Amino acid sequence: MLHTMLRDPKVETTHSIKAFQLKHDFSTENSLIILADTTDAVKKLFSGMAAGYYIFDKDGDQVCYNASAACQGVQFRQLLANNTDSFRSCKNDTVNLARILSRTCDLNGQPVEKAQLRPADYYVVAYWAKFLGGKRGYEDNIAWMEHEIKKSKPPPKFTFIKINTDLQERWGLIAGKKARLRWKAKGDLMTLEISDLPIRSK
Repeated sequence: MLHTMLRDPKVETTHSIKAFQLKHDFSTENSLIILADTTDAVKKLFSGMAAGYYIFDKDGDQVCYNASAACQGVQFRQLLANNTDSFRSCKNDTVNLARILSRTCDLNGQPVEKAQLRPADYYVVAYWAKFLGGKRGYEDNIAWMEHEIKKSKPPPKFTFIKINTDLQERWGLIAGKKARLRWKAKGDLMTLEISDLPIRSK
């Protein structure tokens, strides 16, 4: 169950995120960090759990699944197999690649734009966090997608973007400190709460 993999969220840095990936032989290519501050830190922390992953076309507009498979893994493999009939454009102003990238930085703390990425037919954006299962959580949510893309035979061409949502020092928090995570499970429903954010004094 998910709650057995949850940890109290630790305040990370761009260096500690990169070190985690390198330690476990995970690629740091297109590895980004979500931007936030103390006012929306909890929302951004949980954003990956809510979103899962997004798919965008070559213009950066959102593409949505439009077939019968309920499993996201099956849906993703259909895209890799170029079953484009199972997908449709769902272009909107709220979710697009440019907007998502504008709310991130790279592992050097620099802003990122679509023009810096390798051109592709599809851009896949996935979210992850160390507190969501550590190494195993990364393997279950990120590494498998990267592996599937690498073994797929183009066309189409894919660019995979990984966005970390852990608490960050640059958000105005104290690096290395932890927040308190509480969860409650009732049937299939689980609620999560974060408290005691280690906010850096001004």
